[in-house]
Amino acid sequence: MAILQIGAGGVGWVIAHKAAQNNDVLGAITIASRTIEKCEKIIESIEKKNNRKDTNQPLQARSVNADDIDAVVALIDEIKPDLVINAGPPWVNMAIMEACYQTKVSYLDTSVAVDLCSEGQQVPQAYDWQWAYREKFEQAGITGILGAGFDPGVVSVFAAYAVKHLFDEIDTIDVMDVNAGDHGKKFATNFDPETNMLEIQGDSFYWENEQWHQVPCHSRMLEFDFPNCGKHKVYSMAHDEVRSLKEFIPAKRIEFWMGFGDKYLNYFNCMRDIGLLSPDPLTLHDGTVVQPLHVLKALLPDPTSLAPGYKGLTCIGTWVQGRKDGQLRSVFIYNNADHEVAYEDVEHQAIAYTTGVPAITAALQYFRGEWAQAGVFNLEQLDPDPFLETMPSLGLRWGVQELPAGQPNITSL
Repeated sequence: MAILQIGAGGVGWVIAHKAAQNNDVLGAITIASRTIEKCEKIIESIEKKNNRKDTNQPLQARSVNADDIDAVVALIDEIKPDLVINAGPPWVNMAIMEACYQTKVSYLDTSVAVDLCSEGQQVPQAYDWQWAYREKFEQAGITGILGAGFDPGVVSVFAAYAVKHLFDEIDTIDVMDVNAGDHGKKFATNFDPETNMLEIQGDSFYWENEQWHQVPCHSRMLEFDFPNCGKHKVYSMAHDEVRSLKEFIPAKRIEFWMGFGDKYLNYFNCMRDIGLLSPDPLTLHDGTVVQPLHVLKALLPDPTSLAPGYKGLTCIGTWVQGRKDGQLRSVFIYNNADHEVAYEDVEHQAIAYTTGVPAITAALQYFRGEWAQAGVFNLEQLDPDPFLETMPSLGLRWGVQELPAGQPNITSL
């Protein structure tokens, strides 16, 4: 058995550690990135932490340009993996999927192949490009697993679990995400700044009463009492899983919410207002062409650098309301992740940890034959039980909290 991991950022760091901890099932591991030194640094960390379960299984680094389909095909042909795990940014998804199709190798990623704030790539169209590969993958006899992070990913598994075990009818699904930790910086992003800033400045899309609704970012807010994290303001945002949940789980309203502190939003609004969050090219007085968002990315701390000393918890979950046996029911299915525990395990922070652990949990389901049917699948379509049985053993426990039934108190700003 063997896997090829493409991507060596924060999420890739955690995926590689967790793959090494489970290499008795996953086999040989190759980590590839445009910058091979990043892969070698991850391998150094894995060896330092003694995180390679089977020391006889190879662990190697390679260089590849993930935008170059031919280069990815050549690497796959050389490595001959059973599964390619895409830990890169969303814009490389289609190239890697095409390379997997050409080489007849199964594929797994953690986020949708669009930026969610460009025309034709917003939530109503999200996944359309990747879903176009359904028939191709089925005919090729390979598996595609999409969005196997936490949100998207585990929150969709939680929703599928609710449908299977807790509800007869679903009224609303609210994905809730808050980071109550403290990294000590005035402003930083917990994963790739370019991806992060594009994601949170786009309009929000949510599904309600059989139609899509579009509102400006941070214009819908509610307060939610998160287990072990307390009350936090969360804001409606466009997010991958709203599209896939709408596709596969009937509900009257589906919406994604993320917590932002007032200080964070002040920085964000200032940077957006002066144009620092723009991905559009800008010509400087000396003729140099730059993208403001790339400049900001260069200025901000590397997300991996935040891990030492990061304290506190995250809480991410799926709030489902509906009916069971004719009675109204409201439950929050959630996980708390601890930044210090994540660092002790894999030398990274909990935001990357909550994405990387589910990716390897899903990979294990593939190798065990639980999630290995031919075709392209989102996690809502797959059996939630084996996944949720496995995930705690990799470091993410989960719980179910009963809540009073009733519509959330949403404020329009």
